[in-house]
Amino acid sequence: MIRLPFMTRLIPLLCLFITLLPALNLQAEAAGKTTVTVPAYAKKYDLVVIGGTPAGIAAAIAAGRAGKTVIIIEQSPVLGGVLSSGVIRLDDLYVESNSGVMEEFRQRVRTFHRTELAEDPLVKAHIEQNPPLRWNVAEGRAWEPHTAARIYSEMVAELKTITTRFNEVAVDVKMKKDRVIGVITQDRDNQGKLGKKHLYTGRVIIDATYEADLAAFAKVPFRIGREARSNEEPHAGRIYTDFFRRVSGILNSTILPESTGEADNRSQAFTYRLTGKDYGRADHSYRLKKPPPDYDPVKYRWNRNTKPIIPNRKFDLLGISWGGDLTGHGTRWVLADWEERAEIEKIYRNYDLGWLYYIQTEGGSPNIGLPDDEFIDNNNLPYRLYVRQGRRIEGRYTLTESDVHKDLRGNGLRGPLNPDSVAIGVYGIDAHNVQGPTVRMEPPYGEGAAEGTLHLLDVTGPYQIPYDVMVPKHHKGILFPVGISSTHIAMCTVRMEPVWSALGQAAGIAAALAIDNELDPGDVPVSQIQDELLNQRCVLFFYTDLPGGARSFEAVQKLSLLGAVSDNEVHHFRSNGPATSLTDVNTDAYRFRPNEPVKMGEFARMVVKGFQIPLSITAAHFSDVPRGHPVFKYIETLYDYSTQSLAPFFDYEVHKATKKVLAHPDQVVNRANATRIISGLLQKKVPIQPKPNTNLTRGEAAQLIFQHRTIRH
Repeated sequence: MIRLPFMTRLIPLLCLFITLLPALNLQAEAAGKTTVTVPAYAKKYDLVVIGGTPAGIAAAIAAGRAGKTVIIIEQSPVLGGVLSSGVIRLDDLYVESNSGVMEEFRQRVRTFHRTELAEDPLVKAHIEQNPPLRWNVAEGRAWEPHTAARIYSEMVAELKTITTRFNEVAVDVKMKKDRVIGVITQDRDNQGKLGKKHLYTGRVIIDATYEADLAAFAKVPFRIGREARSNEEPHAGRIYTDFFRRVSGILNSTILPESTGEADNRSQAFTYRLTGKDYGRADHSYRLKKPPPDYDPVKYRWNRNTKPIIPNRKFDLLGISWGGDLTGHGTRWVLADWEERAEIEKIYRNYDLGWLYYIQTEGGSPNIGLPDDEFIDNNNLPYRLYVRQGRRIEGRYTLTESDVHKDLRGNGLRGPLNPDSVAIGVYGIDAHNVQGPTVRMEPPYGEGAAEGTLHLLDVTGPYQIPYDVMVPKHHKGILFPVGISSTHIAMCTVRMEPVWSALGQAAGIAAALAIDNELDPGDVPVSQIQDELLNQRCVLFFYTDLPGGARSFEAVQKLSLLGAVSDNEVHHFRSNGPATSLTDVNTDAYRFRPNEPVKMGEFARMVVKGFQIPLSITAAHFSDVPRGHPVFKYIETLYDYSTQSLAPFFDYEVHKATKKVLAHPDQVVNRANATRIISGLLQKKVPIQPKPNTNLTRGEAAQLIFQHRTIRH
């Protein structure tokens, strides 16, 4: 049973939740809300950002670059969230999925490693990798904690409109009817001691914390725990799988018996992501002298052949089933107030130090210790607990498994198209244990087995996330780019920092637009947010060969959001195995191919969808484009509109010998033909481009259509 927060008024509500509502759906009273006295004065800003996480930083930078005054309230002494507190690598799978502020961060890490750490053996080795592998430090995909803190600090410091306050936590909000207009904070040191209170007011508030505490204080309805299995979520609820452990006699990615799909209040394992350092000898001063309280060696496992993955001989001490991960306290942490969280932090610290002690003793690696140059004012331990997921608000749109699954509603390669996309995700549904194994020789399922683990890389994404997941249903003035409206299953892929950073940047842009136009953030047109995101080279539809600096980037992104680009052609699928898995990092499957000539079938889809021409089909006219052909309805629509025009613009061939009518969907389109089709559809003459008889590339076709969309609309 979870230990409840202190306030007496929570007990009846949580008891009801435990007995009747396993998939928690609570409001503010479940948050550990405290009554505080605040100063009579208030510090006023355009935007108040709670949480110096990657999402919070991206939001602040986006708004700061728009000229808005911003304050970031951060609970630790450094910026960067968990990326400067032990999560020392990008969980991005495809490096091309990073964009916006997160891509700027990666590029700065890359430059830092190749200049100031150029002589580090790992940096040298990673420069030689061809192709670069995941977590390549020479590509900026992994780093030391203090490097992340330094780079994020430099990025924020470049904008004079941004103020940062460290070692403060949110303890309440200030409301005006249903609008959040301010946040009350309290000083909190590394030991969890609370001090002076402060009030910050803003025209817009962004909660970028992992726990989404402001939802509780503002009485925004939220969820915690796991929903029950449903048609939209076949992997929801109680589930046993073969992931993160070996179960003999079954195929990979298998659901095991006793997976009832029942909802409950459990959260996946949290941990302190300890950073280790190889001192090369056993007598170093950072070796633990004695085990921490409640140390039990049977809880741990370690491979002494583990190698450093970041510069200066450092490790990411991530242990999943028999390491640093600890189940049973996540929901309690999220619902607790800051006094109780100080007690929970001790539980996690002791558990994770126990793992380090095991590594140094029975694990056979006495040379590994805490890093002497990290977290030096915190006993060399990370400042933050790694909270994998917290509250999930009830927003205007709720992201589910079917939104990120490429087979449930997707096309076999991607999740379903969402035209309101403000961010993408390219990572598998990844849930750590919600209940840990209790014996080393654990059974495959049932009592004593690990439960809740999912690692669905083959069926996930790439997918898109709509703006409305950040917008509460009934509250104004506040956005939640981290604690978004989603189910547990969907959050298990969204929860990666590159995705949260992208959502944070969208939230910052939305906040700036809301202020400029005197709107509530929820009322800002999504198209305006998308336009500015694309202007800032943020990816809204994933391709591996279309970087933000490409000439056709904006046009292709916009047309892709309209479904104007085919993205599941037969050659994208493998003939010698299952459909492309994200684990394969198959860049060919997600290419746009901007420099290849565009064919008539592709162009027909682009112009019909791009100009949002209503479909018009009177018959199946062409023997080479029969019903069932991927471009049948687009070719027929061009034909129908062409015959209605006084100047027909769609060419076809009547084969004399066979009397078959051919549309030639695989014929390359030249500039003159493309211009004639666009002029005919728009009923307005479009100037012919230079060199009219040369072939038009796919990128040029997208640009041409995008350029003339304003004529249509």
